[in-house]
Amino acid sequence: MAKLSGSTAMNSVLTLEKQLKEKNRYLDLIINECQNKPMVKTSLFLKQRCDSQEQEDDPILALQQQVNSIRNLTIHCPAVQSLEIEIETQDKNGIKKEITPPVLEIGKKRRFWSSTYLRDDYVEQFRRRVAQRTEINMKHLNEAYQVFLRAKNRRIAYEGGIYKALLLEEFMPKSLHAIEEVQISSELIPLTKVQQDRLMELSEGPLEQVIVTKFKLDIHRSEIKILTEGAWLNDVIINFYMNLLAERSEKRPGQVPSVYAMNTFFVPRLLQSGFDGVKRWTRKVDLFSKDIILVPVHHSGVHWCLVVIDLRAKTMLYYNSKGGGNPKVMRALKIYLRMESLDKRQKPLDTNDFRIEHAQNVPQQDNMDDCGVFTCMFAEYLTRDALITFCKDDMNYFRIKMVLEIADGELWK
Repeated sequence: MAKLSGSTAMNSVLTLEKQLKEKNRYLDLIINECQNKPMVKTSLFLKQRCDSQEQEDDPILALQQQVNSIRNLTIHCPAVQSLEIEIETQDKNGIKKEITPPVLEIGKKRRFWSSTYLRDDYVEQFRRRVAQRTEINMKHLNEAYQVFLRAKNRRIAYEGGIYKALLLEEFMPKSLHAIEEVQISSELIPLTKVQQDRLMELSEGPLEQVIVTKFKLDIHRSEIKILTEGAWLNDVIINFYMNLLAERSEKRPGQVPSVYAMNTFFVPRLLQSGFDGVKRWTRKVDLFSKDIILVPVHHSGVHWCLVVIDLRAKTMLYYNSKGGGNPKVMRALKIYLRMESLDKRQKPLDTNDFRIEHAQNVPQQDNMDDCGVFTCMFAEYLTRDALITFCKDDMNYFRIKMVLEIADGELWK
């Protein structure tokens, strides 16, 4: 057993303290690497050492406190070498030798210094194991994702067949075969198998996708959905379809009346600002050279109606699928025609002999959604001088017909 003087013992303890600090620092580095989380040092040994230095004036007693701290520390964390130390103490009667027991057993010391966590390459080995586990997990994840995709594609294919059947049942007339076999008094054109497939193609895909661009208007798939799902028609659909009617008259001169269609925002601007607010809207066209002027009206922002001005017959009729007229709009349009004639032709227009009223005995809707379709069909029939023979039961058919016409950018006839 080694016998040490007081100064030698102090040096030995300080050496142990330095080694412990180095091990603590290394352990902190490992924890930071593994957890990416700062480690707060709470070394009981260091804390007690500071306390002993501040509280004890006798250096020998302080040394005794430090040795006791090391002994207590090794119970929880054997981080120092085993060493037998002899402490030299002095009292009034002289010098007395006192030997402390070993700080650590040899077995504990060896287990500590051979710990995996204290190896120099521990962090590198740890990273390698993490990378291997990550690679295996990603492989399993990719395999699971492929299984998911196959199941999803099978489900979409299955549901697509059901959706097609439901769509045809809900929005097609009662029986496509019946349409082909029975004479239809409203002169509806039977839908073909190609047209049915085209309808399904147009109904599937992103809502924001542009289906057709024409007349400086973009028709998105969302507009197609409005028509196929029985919803209210918006300004884009109404304006696009009215432009198709005007274009048909240009392509078939002499066969159908010449047509000009006002924008859906024309009437609100006219009512708000008068003639001065809209007089530039027709600077590139001579309204009075046309046979028919179509004026869509969005009554109170919730109901579509149509004013048809037939300059040939000197009539101004208000078509409303819920019945009734609109004197305010009709009066404003009457004044507009007079002002337009003076502004563009520098001559007055006599409207006293015009028949200005709401149309009688027109088909009526029985729901809140089809007013826009009625408005478009009133315009379609009247701009080819056809009698209005359709009824409310034809609205689903007309919605599909409008989808196909709009998508192709051309009317059927």
